[in-house]
Amino acid sequence: MEFQQGKTGGLTKQEKSISKKLLNEGWTNQDVQAFINMGRPATVNFARISAVKSDHKQAVCTDEELELFKVFKEAFDPKTGLNPFLHERIVRSREAMITAISVFNNPTLSFRAETFAVLAITGWTYLALEYAERENLPTVRKNGDAISLADFLKFPECPFPTGVSYNLRAMIKLRDLVAHKIMGPYQEIWLPLFQACCFNFESQIVSLFSRRLSLAGNLSLSLQFGKFNPEQLIEISKSKLPSEIKAINSEILEGLTEMQKEDQAFQFSVVYTKVASSKTNAAYKFVSPESAEGKAIHDVLVKIKPGSETHPYKPSVVADLVSKATGKPFTVNDHTEAWKKHKVRPPTHAADKTKTNIKYCFYNPMFHYHCYNQAWVDKLVGEIGKQV
Repeated sequence: MEFQQGKTGGLTKQEKSISKKLLNEGWTNQDVQAFINMGRPATVNFARISAVKSDHKQAVCTDEELELFKVFKEAFDPKTGLNPFLHERIVRSREAMITAISVFNNPTLSFRAETFAVLAITGWTYLALEYAERENLPTVRKNGDAISLADFLKFPECPFPTGVSYNLRAMIKLRDLVAHKIMGPYQEIWLPLFQACCFNFESQIVSLFSRRLSLAGNLSLSLQFGKFNPEQLIEISKSKLPSEIKAINSEILEGLTEMQKEDQAFQFSVVYTKVASSKTNAAYKFVSPESAEGKAIHDVLVKIKPGSETHPYKPSVVADLVSKATGKPFTVNDHTEAWKKHKVRPPTHAADKTKTNIKYCFYNPMFHYHCYNQAWVDKLVGEIGKQV
């Protein structure tokens, strides 16, 4: 049975027959209205139900059709608005990632890295397919099989930022390798890769679909070690990794520059430090963000490597944003004069194009162009605003 979920204020043919059946069974107009509107993208008003009630020629659905429709309506998640009958890919995508995180966070399991890689890529694949379908992009190959996540990443229309794409390509390689290689007790070395994968998933499902789909309400996105032992982790990082693990790492990182490897969207890294304290004091220390210590911590942990996420604007975009914000003409030539005046980047024919004022400008070595951030836009808008 195909369910017709009305997208306007009018009832579908199926909804009319369902409403008539419920009214004949003694349901009040208000109860029928509430039932039909459950999970509906556009609600119907009271008059629509009254019109069905007074229409003696209106067809009535069967008992079986009514029961199936009830199952459909009751399947809506009130928090996310998802229904497996309508949003199967998104439901599966979220559940795959939730399961991946749950498994990795289970200290009683040893097959965690392998399971996480497989389930995480499954979750991302469903998310990609849902986006492709909504944007009228190909969802099947010529042989009739669904496209893979690797196929989707090759699309020019792929919406994922560069760092996210590199992270997923690495995760795909890891997923493919786990069927042929044993990870051993070294799965923690891929934690930065996995952590970035989680944060990226949360960011993309919210930005591409809806904030209601956030996983934050279901579980913490932070992957945890079952028994966190800093000394043990340090020893693992210092130890000589087996050749098999080195081979896996080599394949995952193949072709990436140091800057790409350090992108927080590719590998998420956090600095941990131990605080000397008595046994009666907590091992975690909370400080005011306005204090000297708080500002020092901010400088270390918050300032991440620049990239397409931190500096997303090309000159033409900057010019457009400044024009809209000020209501005054601001061309790309004006922008050129501005960066020359403030010396935020080297001249066009400079030998080293990377010597920029990173506060405003970043040189992308992959695409060979300078890009700018919101701080630069704000600075230009502020200067124009001061002009008489």
